[in-house]
Amino acid sequence: MIDLLRATSPSLAALVALSIMDELRGLASVMTYDDGQLVQQRGDAKPGLSIVKSGEVVAGNVGADGSLIMTSVIEADDCFGEFTLFAGLPRTHDIYSHGVSEIYQIPKAPFMKLFSIRPALAEALLTLALHRNHALLEYMDNLRRQPLLVRTAQILSTNIRSNSELAEIHCKQDQLAFSLGVTRVSVGKALATLQSDGLIELGYGKIIVPSKTSLRRWLRERTLLAPLTKNIRGTYETIGRRDRR
Repeated sequence: MIDLLRATSPSLAALVALSIMDELRGLASVMTYDDGQLVQQRGDAKPGLSIVKSGEVVAGNVGADGSLIMTSVIEADDCFGEFTLFAGLPRTHDIYSHGVSEIYQIPKAPFMKLFSIRPALAEALLTLALHRNHALLEYMDNLRRQPLLVRTAQILSTNIRSNSELAEIHCKQDQLAFSLGVTRVSVGKALATLQSDGLIELGYGKIIVPSKTSLRRWLRERTLLAPLTKNIRGTYETIGRRDRR
């Protein structure tokens, strides 16, 4: 599955102590969802925090024209629904179970009671929100600035999880199209170009990247905005095209 936010967003469990996660779980009821079952619907206003216990869920929306745009894959130990707690905003996406999943559902009242006495929980949720906002701002700039070919290569690069040079991304072309918000035909043309350039190989239900280094070098040469890159000192800098005048 393709995830627009996977590259930079940590899970909630990665940001808080195990003891706080245990307290959150103690407040929750556990709901089990079958493959394809609706977990939440766009417009739902009931406040609460959801944490994936096992499996994964997929967030996306179907437009009035029937088009589906997938936004993210939410995996074990990650959360969603926090803006219903603090901003009183409705849920923005339909969320479906991808395979069988279990979700911790925490109502607002017990959550806020714990939140008021655990400042580390507030810091973790703020950090998580800022990571997601940062990723979305970068994605929005790419959406307005980059051609589809480059955006296709970027989303493949950010969804590589292997530490080796050879990587496999398990997704179908229609899933990739849904994530990019374009037609399958358009994505197919972009993938065919990347394959002819030797950057990817198309398989059944997967896309193979023979060399992560080659793909990322290709992207650096074509991006119209220098990427933010962490250097050896642990700080961020831009590398590449600093002045295109």
